[in-house]
Amino acid sequence: MGIIAALGGGSFDNGEMIPVAEHIISLSKKSNPSVVFLPTAGFDDINGDEPIRDAFLSLGCSFDILFLTDKSLSYDDIEKKILGCDIIYAGGGNLQFLMDTLKATGADKALRKAYDNGVVMSGLSSGAMCWFTEGYDDCGENASFVFVDCLGFLPHCYCPHFISEHWQSFSNAIKSRPHSGIGVEDGAALVHDGEKYYVISGNEDGDAFFFDKNDGYKKINITNNADIL
Repeated sequence: MGIIAALGGGSFDNGEMIPVAEHIISLSKKSNPSVVFLPTAGFDDINGDEPIRDAFLSLGCSFDILFLTDKSLSYDDIEKKILGCDIIYAGGGNLQFLMDTLKATGADKALRKAYDNGVVMSGLSSGAMCWFTEGYDDCGENASFVFVDCLGFLPHCYCPHFISEHWQSFSNAIKSRPHSGIGVEDGAALVHDGEKYYVISGNEDGDAFFFDKNDGYKKINITNNADIL
């Protein structure tokens, strides 16, 4: 397995998630890594994403953006940019649109190559869910929750923002699925470093939880029990 840091949510504009960004950078094992930002889930609208850029730049990274809705880009263009960076950071938004666009452009294949080559995959909300087998997102009709097939780099079904009562509907919804579930609060990130899972948090803390399909979807706090994964 490659390296993934999946953020449940949190803010960069107030510095809350800077410790998480620092950890993502450390996973690259580069002093000044290159970051490619995918704003795809937000329909490539980067208005409001400036704090993400500013955070990585302030920590010594170079920062580029890949607009996958740009019809002028060839697959070779996309692959070159994805394989040429040290860190991918995917933003939040609509998970179904993100997955549809990754598949339509072939970016899903390029991301798999990059993952296998050791590029750090990271992101928040939809940009966290996309790395798992399945995601739980409110991108359905009238903002209803739906399960979306994702890239499958890591197993299980991922739910972000699990600190919110709105998103805690995942606790019951996951019981209808064939996968175990993972719920991650704002402020926390579930990391797989290529060998093991663990949870890190920003300045305002946050936990992650596992719903074990083999034990009646029993809810277990991953933060202090990472070896359950």
